[in-house]
Amino acid sequence: MEYFRDPKNQIYADIAFRLGKIITQYEKMTTDEEKFETTLYLTVLQNLLTNSNEYVRNMTRGERRESIFNQEISDSIWGIDTTCWVKNTFNENPTLQNFIARIRNSVSHPTNIDIESDFPSTGYTTIKNQSGSIDRFRFINSPDTINNRLKKLNEQQVFKTIYQRDSNNQIIHNEFPKDISYRSIPNNEEKFQLILNDEPFIRISIIDLSVKQLGVFVKNLANYLAQPIQKDWDGITIKDLIAA
Repeated sequence: MEYFRDPKNQIYADIAFRLGKIITQYEKMTTDEEKFETTLYLTVLQNLLTNSNEYVRNMTRGERRESIFNQEISDSIWGIDTTCWVKNTFNENPTLQNFIARIRNSVSHPTNIDIESDFPSTGYTTIKNQSGSIDRFRFINSPDTINNRLKKLNEQQVFKTIYQRDSNNQIIHNEFPKDISYRSIPNNEEKFQLILNDEPFIRISIIDLSVKQLGVFVKNLANYLAQPIQKDWDGITIKDLIAA
């Protein structure tokens, strides 16, 4: 069966709908073999995160301001809350849009991560419980680290990192605290590290989701992105299309 196409001839909403339905069908499936819901959640998540990022970028400023993506996750959206965001040193509000962006970077740019490091690299992994089963997933986004260590930057790289500029030479995406500074690395005067309050600083987001939270989050994201498949959808009302 051909995909539903929106007024711009795009099929993304129907893809989201079908992915959500695949999850619910798989969850209901009975089998004597081992099931792999968590792997399915992660696979669908990566697809949806890419689409949702573009979805938000294509909104007008007013649409974005009034959308669910501008809400803070303290409002307990889609099964997540502030306790999921274990750490975030980016200079940004804890909105759903930023939450999604941090997870997207984690799953889209995975590296070999060491969660015990003080400066873990970008990527995702699992944390086990005492029985050896998956307790939760950890998603890390850290652009100022490499190989689980601080990046060593020359002075030009420091300025380019802190003061990103657009074509009009205006500072954009200032993700750093206003008091951010830098200093040379001990025993290496040609390389520098970022400093805040006289301590090494990195932008880092650490998000923990239990398997249940991950499943709820993925299904709700799929349901939200699927809304345009409704005939004469008003663009506002959100119906539960995945469970229907």
